[in-house]
Amino acid sequence: MASAPQFDPTEHPHVRYNPLKDEWVLVSPHRMKRPWSGQMEEVNPEEEQVPRNDPSNPLCPAATRANGEVNPDYTGTYVFPNDFPALKIDGPTNGSKLNN
Repeated sequence: MASAPQFDPTEHPHVRYNPLKDEWVLVSPHRMKRPWSGQMEEVNPEEEQVPRNDPSNPLCPAATRANGEVNPDYTGTYVFPNDFPALKIDGPTNGSKLNN
């Protein structure tokens, strides 16, 4: 039987108490590993040619997502699992009663 992973507050979701606001807040540090393509570039609409299927777009059919999984070759609506959820079902606990 494999041992449970050691809780690491820089890797695993947890809650922290904010004494200034007197509330508990969710911290999800692992979400910082999500890919981000936020760079904006100006494109001349006359020169722009959008491909029907862009293999570099992780949401296109048969494209590889950031977690290494390959999308099915779908032709209609497809529901994607969240590759970077804020909470993880199988993560270790930090021993607090809030995680039990």
